[in-house]
Amino acid sequence: MSSYKIKGIKGCLLRINLTDHRIFKETVDSKLFFDFLGARGVGEKLLYEEVEPRIDPLTPKNKLIFMTGPLEGTLAPGANKITVSFKSPLTETCSVANCGGHFAVELKFAGYDGIIIEGKSEVPVYILIRDDDVEIKDASHLWGKLTHDTDKAIREELNSEDLEIACIGPAGENLVRFACIQADYHREFGRGGAGAVMGAKNLKAIVVKGTGYVEVNNPEMLEDVTKRAYKILEKNQKAQIRRAYGTPEMVEAVNTLGFWATRNFSQGLFEKANQINGPAMRKKVVIADRSCFSCPIACGKISCVKKGPYAGVTIEGPEFETLTLLGSNCGISDMDAIVKAASICDLYGMDTISTGNAIAFAMECYEKRIIDKSDTDGIKLNFGNVDGYIQMVSKIAKREGIGNLLGEGVKRASEKLGAENFAMHVKGLELPAYDPRGVKGLALNYATAARGGCHMKGITVGPEVAQGNRLSTEGKAKLVKETQQVMAILDSVAICSSMRFALDITDILKLFFAVTGIKLEKNLAMKIGERILNIERLFNIRGGFGKKDDTLPKRFLSEPMPDGPGKGQTVELSKMLNEYYELMGWDKEGKPTTKKLKELGLLSEELKT
Repeated sequence: MSSYKIKGIKGCLLRINLTDHRIFKETVDSKLFFDFLGARGVGEKLLYEEVEPRIDPLTPKNKLIFMTGPLEGTLAPGANKITVSFKSPLTETCSVANCGGHFAVELKFAGYDGIIIEGKSEVPVYILIRDDDVEIKDASHLWGKLTHDTDKAIREELNSEDLEIACIGPAGENLVRFACIQADYHREFGRGGAGAVMGAKNLKAIVVKGTGYVEVNNPEMLEDVTKRAYKILEKNQKAQIRRAYGTPEMVEAVNTLGFWATRNFSQGLFEKANQINGPAMRKKVVIADRSCFSCPIACGKISCVKKGPYAGVTIEGPEFETLTLLGSNCGISDMDAIVKAASICDLYGMDTISTGNAIAFAMECYEKRIIDKSDTDGIKLNFGNVDGYIQMVSKIAKREGIGNLLGEGVKRASEKLGAENFAMHVKGLELPAYDPRGVKGLALNYATAARGGCHMKGITVGPEVAQGNRLSTEGKAKLVKETQQVMAILDSVAICSSMRFALDITDILKLFFAVTGIKLEKNLAMKIGERILNIERLFNIRGGFGKKDDTLPKRFLSEPMPDGPGKGQTVELSKMLNEYYELMGWDKEGKPTTKKLKELGLLSEELKT
């Protein structure tokens, strides 16, 4: 182990084997954090080393690697993220999902940088972590419970409200391939199916209580940078709009510009957007604001349906992505119904993006007469049919009827139905809110992101709109590469992406230095970001992925956008992809070259490809 002690890092991982109920505390080599920063970077490196890429993700050989970054538990604004790395049961790729709230901080306070969970318990269990005291406890009485009921039951059993709990609901138990893990009651490790992996391991929950603290290198510098960030956020118009409306503040701009996912991505404009935008949501259902640990923006919105058939239903959200995939993409403009659908996803533990995408896929299949009422248990499943849509969310969670097929994800469902042209995914991961025909850089990011069709691994929408060149392919390969590097850094130091309103990469590296004592120049940090992207690429290549998988649904490549400012647009992917490979130092098939691996200190990893 390296003798250098990094401040902000506890230097300890928990390794928990559920097969034989063994619990280990492992010292972490400091070099791992020098080379990969933390959270996403360290988690993906450990996944690469410990999980064979061709395993069945729902077998005991898969692992769940929860990792924090160096900034959690400090004053650093927005430092509240924790990641989980795993082989996705939805995509078969390496996957990483992150979660805000307070769970990460509690784990750090308990004395751990992360948890590696392996094997499978014979009976349902949950993990209880109280500082040095770690137990595996019976959860048979919790199996089958909804997430919120599980949370409540554990608190009552342990006679404590002062806990952080991450748990799964029935969707994870039923191995819905896009089941999520819910933490902090309203927050989720959302994408890729981590909840299904947890369910396959018979692991119902992880419960944490910590009483420690996080030591920092330079408290005065940390306080100074933090105060400056708060002052910037107070004056930043975008941050203030985000504070008022949460992420749904994006509805109006994205819809007006004509790339808001509508009716299974068949359109880019939703004619009823004003009924479910940020101001409409604030007026109709929002009753309170909520913040994650150390976040001055408080973009979380507590929403409650005030009257009608769903009166009393309360959630945190819906977020922009949820409003899109459970709203416009299903042709739904009823805010109360969206809250209800999102609440079912929360209680059963399902990713709202994949759930909404799966239902929209089924709706298009229904309208194109690929399926009919005999397939849907008599449910009329046209776009905009609220009753059918609500029923379908529950059917997926319970794997009932056609919900059993949709719970496999749109890639598998479309192959079964012979409807691949209507399945909006990349590498099996259902697409988020933005139609790529209207924002070409993001199209390239969708195609190349390691976990599949993801926006947050290279979110280029802001700069593309600001520069007025979103419909052009020129310069987008460079933009995507650099944005992916920055997002890898943010995910690894584990700071919320919303902090980009106030902090650029230089400011984030100042926070990193103030906490850890490690001075990183921007160029070196960007190289670490590139190293993380390449370790993810190597995992996928070993799993059989390559250039053939770096593509988009046929709809975006050959069907012109039918309406709005982007009318007539398709995605010219090939040229951008070749430029991206060249900039990444990959060969024409998208494999990292020996020269690139040597440059990044990963040459030994090539031997495993």
